[in-house]
Amino acid sequence: MRATLIILSLLLIGDTLFASQISNPNLGVYLPALLGLPLLAVGVFYAPLRRFFARGFGRLVRLALVGGYALFFLGFVSVCCLLVGAAQTQPDPGAQAVVVLGAGLKDGKPSGTLARRLDRALEYLQQNPSCLVVVTGGVGQGQSVSEAQAMETYLLERGLEQERILKEESSTSTLENLQNAKAILETEAGLRPGQYRVVVVSTDFHIYRALKVAGRAGLDAQGLASRSSWYLAPNFYLREYVAVAGYWLLGRL
Repeated sequence: MRATLIILSLLLIGDTLFASQISNPNLGVYLPALLGLPLLAVGVFYAPLRRFFARGFGRLVRLALVGGYALFFLGFVSVCCLLVGAAQTQPDPGAQAVVVLGAGLKDGKPSGTLARRLDRALEYLQQNPSCLVVVTGGVGQGQSVSEAQAMETYLLERGLEQERILKEESSTSTLENLQNAKAILETEAGLRPGQYRVVVVSTDFHIYRALKVAGRAGLDAQGLASRSSWYLAPNFYLREYVAVAGYWLLGRL
């Protein structure tokens, strides 16, 4: 048991060290280490802690640790089933607009994650030539252009017509992305409230929450998922698990 705890904790801490080198700082990067450190402590101090856990207050601590990890794991598996299920669905043809959610820039150009979202959006737009696209996202820290502007440039360079692109450049969250996109579609594109459908494009792990938020924003929406980087998938899904749980607790889903 001691060896198992130490090996598992080192794997979790190692994941954080690896992810922190290639990903922007976020909870998904650091959560594996936060989960691993208590396991490492138990493994290193196994003999004295085993005696402590065998009686009195120590039993309560042991139950809290075991119960906490068990609940976290069961919740994680349950939410992942929802996330994966939502990512597998395909939108119907004929939507009036595609809304591409922002995902950060690198040197003023779409990050790899954002480029994959744009490529998925392009596939749908090419198959539905009357469909508009709303690119969303403001100017991030350290950037000189908005995400929406960089996304527009990316789409234009790949042959999409200028007149099909609408920009939303003031949002800082998924909810603002979608609320502002709705306003643009109804004011600038003249779509009538309640009489159009949109396809929300995001990364696979984010589609479930994005569609829930779209519903709160008053949009009739279906999802279209781009793939996430497999080597960061555990971090992405851990972060999204915490986000979904937080949204549920706050009544935002």
